[in-house]
Amino acid sequence: MARQARAKPENPAAAGARAAPVPTQHFAELAWRLFDEAGEDVLLPREHVTSRISATDGQFERTKGYIRDHLTMEKGKAFLAYRGGYMITTDPAKIAENASLRMRRINTELRRLLSGAINPLGDQVADYEVLAMFQDEIAHMTRTYDRMSKATMTMAAPVRTAKTQRRRRTAART
Repeated sequence: MARQARAKPENPAAAGARAAPVPTQHFAELAWRLFDEAGEDVLLPREHVTSRISATDGQFERTKGYIRDHLTMEKGKAFLAYRGGYMITTDPAKIAENASLRMRRINTELRRLLSGAINPLGDQVADYEVLAMFQDEIAHMTRTYDRMSKATMTMAAPVRTAKTQRRRRTAART
């Protein structure tokens, strides 16, 4: 049985060739400009940002990291993933609320690392210096989180949104 040669398309884009890579720094500058133009404390949905800067989800993930690692210090504003969107802000209440939520997630991961990976070894952990160190340090971090959590409970509630009233459906009358 003879093999048939496949015709190669003359246009590389038609063949699914990748576009030239765009530096993350470029996307970060475009995104920051977009947030800056929208104004401080204005939430922009992910889809809005990615479509306006022509970035894929992966590129946006790297862009967020670049913004947090570099642009926030340079510009003097925080960049937050906040209530379903993204914003730049200098509002301490929003920053505190965001930090509290992120710390809660980190604490949950630390506790799961202990309960799901290290602590099941029981007394054997002492035989492995690095695991014993992890166990002690993670336990210390979770105790620190507990103290921070208690301290934040005494602070005024940062920002609350009004809860929408749920409308009850009435049964169809026959």
